[in-house]
Amino acid sequence: MGPGDTLKFHQLAETLETVAREGAEAFYTGDIAKNLIDDVQSRSGVLSLDDLRGFEVRVSDAWTVDLGEFRMHYPPPPAGGAILGFILKVMHGFGLSPASVQGKKKLLTLHQYLEVVKFANGQKRFLKDPQFNSGDMKHITDETFIDHIQSLVTDRPSHDASHYNVTPGVDRFGTTHVSVLAADGSAVSVTSTINHMFGSAVYSPKTGIILNNELADFCGRADSIAAGEQPPSSMAPAIFESQKKTLVIGGSGGSMITSAMAMSIMNHLWFGMNLNDSIAAKIAFVDSKNNVNFEDGYDSSAVDAMKALGHSVKFNKYFFNVVNGISKEEQCISAVSDLRKQGKSSGY
Repeated sequence: MGPGDTLKFHQLAETLETVAREGAEAFYTGDIAKNLIDDVQSRSGVLSLDDLRGFEVRVSDAWTVDLGEFRMHYPPPPAGGAILGFILKVMHGFGLSPASVQGKKKLLTLHQYLEVVKFANGQKRFLKDPQFNSGDMKHITDETFIDHIQSLVTDRPSHDASHYNVTPGVDRFGTTHVSVLAADGSAVSVTSTINHMFGSAVYSPKTGIILNNELADFCGRADSIAAGEQPPSSMAPAIFESQKKTLVIGGSGGSMITSAMAMSIMNHLWFGMNLNDSIAAKIAFVDSKNNVNFEDGYDSSAVDAMKALGHSVKFNKYFFNVVNGISKEEQCISAVSDLRKQGKSSGY
């Protein structure tokens, strides 16, 4: 196939139409379930009908963090919103404004951001399913803890990993995201994934479903796992609200989600950029080993300045970050789908 060709998934379309018509039970206990399990077991998989039948969807209250005039809402751990909220909460304490990205302040703000993300990397080891692990990670929203981290961020050179309490992990790539704002003002921000490209690379011919490999997210992050335990994730769909403005936003790109979202959000809410420019702006991604990776085309003078401050700078050819967002201020609505994957927004 080539550009412009239409790719049709007939069997998947039938599966989705059946679920839409008959409800979730058609997937978990009906013919779809039987066909899916047949295909999995024909590939020596161990998934069973009892596994599908016994699955229960969890409904959790969103976590909320105050960021000045805005309130941020995001899913609780093991989703990555807690890490994103931590970064934004610490950065908000520096009194960010359009002036923060002008002149010499621009370099200081970038240095502060990179330092905060390194501290955020140090918190990722606590990102676990609370139903199967002790601790609820609430410390990451505590004002005293936020103030403490902020006090450790200075304009002095960067430090080694132990300063940020970082244990090197494994970076991930994948996911897709959609942001929705309805005519009645209700909003939905949802991120989903089958993890790696084409998931587990196992296809179910009878249902059209590509099986995920989400268990891989435990690799390098857990000593043991239990049946039903949800893996840690970078997915961080979020909604921001103030008296005058609503921002519905989320991203895809595995471990790059946090950096792409944090920088897009700061650009738009605090640095005075419109949503399109906020999302299109080049990003700096701090990987699991605290190397700073600058997207191709990033301001070279800023890159040199960060090297001089002791940041370990690497150059990554591939940036998979994609952010989709909707901003509403009074009656003005901006809907932006990241051009990095040639996305487009839709309005009705």
